[in-house]
Amino acid sequence: MTEIQTLAGRPGRLIAASIKPGSQLTDSIEEICQRHGVHTAVISSVIGTVEDLYLRNPRDRTRLPIRQEHEWADDIDTVHLQRKMEILSIQGNVTTLDGKLWAHCHGLFSEAGGQVRGGHVFRATIWSQGEIFLQELLDVRIDREHDTEVTGLPQIRLHADAQK
Repeated sequence: MTEIQTLAGRPGRLIAASIKPGSQLTDSIEEICQRHGVHTAVISSVIGTVEDLYLRNPRDRTRLPIRQEHEWADDIDTVHLQRKMEILSIQGNVTTLDGKLWAHCHGLFSEAGGQVRGGHVFRATIWSQGEIFLQELLDVRIDREHDTEVTGLPQIRLHADAQK
Protein backbone atom coordinates (compact mmCIF):
# COMPACT_ATOMS: atom_id res chain seq x y z
CA MET A 1 0.00 0.00 0.00
CA THR A 2 1.17 3.52 -0.78
CA GLU A 3 2.35 5.60 2.15
CA ILE A 4 -0.14 8.45 2.54
CA GLN A 5 -0.31 11.05 5.29
CA THR A 6 -3.67 12.78 5.79
CA LEU A 7 -5.16 15.25 8.21
CA ALA A 8 -8.63 16.76 8.07
CA GLY A 9 -9.16 20.45 8.62
CA ARG A 10 -12.18 22.65 8.14
CA PRO A 11 -12.77 25.73 6.04
CA GLY A 12 -12.23 29.07 7.67
CA ARG A 13 -12.71 32.49 6.12
CA LEU A 14 -12.98 32.99 2.37
CA ILE A 15 -10.78 36.00 1.65
CA ALA A 16 -11.31 38.08 -1.49
CA ALA A 17 -8.61 40.45 -2.70
CA SER A 18 -7.92 42.73 -5.61
CA ILE A 19 -4.34 43.45 -6.55
CA LYS A 20 -3.31 46.33 -8.73
CA PRO A 21 -1.20 46.58 -11.89
CA GLY A 22 2.51 46.12 -11.28
CA SER A 23 2.00 43.90 -8.23
CA GLN A 24 3.94 40.66 -7.97
CA LEU A 25 1.37 37.84 -7.71
CA THR A 26 2.93 35.33 -5.30
CA ASP A 27 4.27 38.08 -3.01
CA SER A 28 0.77 39.62 -2.96
CA ILE A 29 -0.86 36.30 -2.00
CA GLU A 30 1.62 35.91 0.86
CA GLU A 31 0.97 39.50 2.00
CA ILE A 32 -2.81 38.97 1.94
CA CYS A 33 -2.41 35.91 4.17
CA GLN A 34 -0.09 37.79 6.51
CA ARG A 35 -2.55 40.71 6.82
CA HIS A 36 -5.36 38.30 7.75
CA GLY A 37 -3.30 36.08 10.05
CA VAL A 38 -3.66 33.05 7.77
CA HIS A 39 -0.96 30.37 7.97
CA THR A 40 -2.48 27.69 5.74
CA ALA A 41 -4.81 28.29 2.79
CA VAL A 42 -6.04 26.91 -0.49
CA ILE A 43 -5.78 29.25 -3.45
CA SER A 44 -9.33 28.83 -4.72
CA SER A 45 -9.29 31.19 -7.68
CA VAL A 46 -7.05 33.73 -9.36
CA ILE A 47 -8.09 35.53 -12.53
CA GLY A 48 -6.88 38.68 -14.25
CA THR A 49 -3.94 39.46 -16.51
CA VAL A 50 -0.14 39.35 -16.31
CA GLU A 51 2.61 40.93 -18.38
CA ASP A 52 5.80 39.38 -17.05
CA LEU A 53 5.71 35.69 -16.19
CA TYR A 54 8.27 33.09 -15.10
CA LEU A 55 7.13 29.46 -15.27
CA ARG A 56 8.88 26.23 -14.32
CA ASN A 57 8.44 22.76 -15.78
CA PRO A 58 10.62 19.66 -15.57
CA ARG A 59 12.88 18.95 -18.54
CA ASP A 60 12.67 15.59 -20.32
CA ARG A 61 16.05 14.78 -18.79
CA THR A 62 15.15 15.92 -15.25
CA ARG A 63 15.78 13.22 -12.65
CA LEU A 64 15.04 13.01 -8.94
CA PRO A 65 16.24 14.31 -6.65
CA ILE A 66 16.20 17.78 -8.19
CA ARG A 67 19.28 19.55 -6.87
CA GLN A 68 18.35 23.10 -7.90
CA GLU A 69 14.85 24.42 -8.48
CA HIS A 70 15.42 28.17 -8.71
CA GLU A 71 14.86 30.17 -11.90
CA TRP A 72 17.24 29.15 -14.69
CA ALA A 73 18.56 26.11 -12.78
CA ASP A 74 19.90 23.32 -15.01
CA ASP A 75 17.53 20.69 -13.53
CA ILE A 76 14.40 22.48 -14.73
CA ASP A 77 13.04 24.42 -17.67
CA THR A 78 12.37 28.08 -16.90
CA VAL A 79 10.22 29.99 -19.38
CA HIS A 80 10.14 33.79 -19.19
CA LEU A 81 7.19 35.34 -21.05
CA GLN A 82 7.13 39.11 -21.48
CA ARG A 83 3.74 39.74 -23.03
CA LYS A 84 0.23 40.48 -21.90
CA MET A 85 -1.54 37.25 -20.99
CA GLU A 86 -4.91 36.31 -19.55
CA ILE A 87 -4.88 34.24 -16.35
CA LEU A 88 -7.10 31.28 -17.17
CA SER A 89 -6.59 29.50 -13.87
CA ILE A 90 -4.24 29.47 -10.92
CA GLN A 91 -4.51 27.02 -8.11
CA GLY A 92 -2.27 26.11 -5.26
CA ASN A 93 -1.78 26.57 -1.56
CA VAL A 94 -0.16 28.76 1.02
CA THR A 95 2.05 27.08 3.61
CA THR A 96 5.25 27.98 5.42
CA LEU A 97 8.75 27.26 4.14
CA ASP A 98 11.77 28.07 6.28
CA GLY A 99 9.44 29.87 8.72
CA LYS A 100 7.94 32.22 6.08
CA LEU A 101 4.65 32.12 4.20
CA TRP A 102 5.03 30.58 0.76
CA ALA A 103 2.46 30.69 -2.05
CA HIS A 104 2.83 27.59 -4.20
CA CYS A 105 1.02 28.30 -7.48
CA HIS A 106 0.48 26.43 -10.72
CA GLY A 107 -1.22 28.28 -13.53
CA LEU A 108 -2.56 28.37 -17.05
CA PHE A 109 -2.22 31.54 -19.13
CA SER A 110 -3.39 32.42 -22.64
CA GLU A 111 -1.67 34.79 -25.01
CA ALA A 112 -2.87 36.53 -28.17
CA GLY A 113 -4.13 33.93 -30.61
CA GLY A 114 -5.24 31.64 -27.79
CA GLN A 115 -2.02 29.69 -27.23
CA VAL A 116 -1.97 28.38 -23.64
CA ARG A 117 1.14 28.16 -21.47
CA GLY A 118 1.34 26.69 -18.00
CA GLY A 119 3.46 25.42 -15.17
CA HIS A 120 4.70 26.22 -11.70
CA VAL A 121 4.59 30.01 -11.24
CA PHE A 122 7.91 31.42 -10.03
CA ARG A 123 6.84 35.04 -10.55
CA ALA A 124 4.10 36.94 -12.33
CA THR A 125 3.56 40.69 -12.60
CA ILE A 126 -0.07 41.80 -12.80
CA TRP A 127 -0.90 43.83 -15.90
CA SER A 128 -4.47 45.17 -15.49
CA GLN A 129 -5.89 43.43 -12.41
CA GLY A 130 -5.64 40.37 -10.21
CA GLU A 131 -8.70 38.92 -8.47
CA ILE A 132 -7.81 36.44 -5.74
CA PHE A 133 -9.95 34.19 -3.55
CA LEU A 134 -8.23 32.31 -0.72
CA GLN A 135 -9.85 29.67 1.51
CA GLU A 136 -8.32 29.57 4.97
CA LEU A 137 -7.82 26.11 6.51
CA LEU A 138 -8.48 25.68 10.22
CA ASP A 139 -7.42 22.90 12.63
CA VAL A 140 -4.47 22.00 10.40
CA ARG A 141 -1.13 23.67 9.85
CA ILE A 142 0.96 22.78 6.84
CA ASP A 143 4.60 23.61 6.48
CA ARG A 144 7.24 22.48 4.01
CA GLU A 145 10.60 20.84 4.47
CA HIS A 146 13.18 20.20 1.76
CA ASP A 147 13.25 16.51 0.86
CA THR A 148 16.92 16.16 -0.02
CA GLU A 149 16.86 12.37 -0.46
CA VAL A 150 13.95 11.54 -2.80
CA THR A 151 12.55 14.57 -4.67
CA GLY A 152 14.86 17.45 -3.81
CA LEU A 153 11.75 19.64 -3.49
CA PRO A 154 10.00 21.25 -0.52
CA GLN A 155 7.36 18.70 0.54
CA ILE A 156 4.37 19.38 2.78
CA ARG A 157 4.27 18.27 6.42
CA LEU A 158 0.88 18.09 8.09
CA HIS A 159 0.32 19.10 11.71
CA ALA A 160 -2.83 19.30 13.83
CA ASP A 161 -3.19 22.95 14.85
CA ALA A 162 -3.32 23.28 18.64
CA GLN A 163 -5.16 26.64 18.34
CA LYS A 164 -8.67 25.24 17.78
